[in-house]
Amino acid sequence: NTYPSFGTVMRRLRIERGLSQEELASRLDMSSHAHISRLESGKKQPTLDMVFRIAYALDIKAWELIRSIEEI
Repeated sequence: NTYPSFGTVMRRLRIERGLSQEELASRLDMSSHAHISRLESGKKQPTLDMVFRIAYALDIKAWELIRSIEEI
């Protein structure tokens, strides 16, 4: 099963902010962008903690991120 909604929104927001997967991974203190890639492709779903961390790294409130996902 893949669930692309979160990843689709995350990728759009990342690109809008001019960030590469590597740059976002760095903001999240990850050693590799592989997890970002899996999230964006829908192969992985984030934990609640990761949703908050991603929102912070993308300079958006977590509820706005979740609402964007619901609107897809």
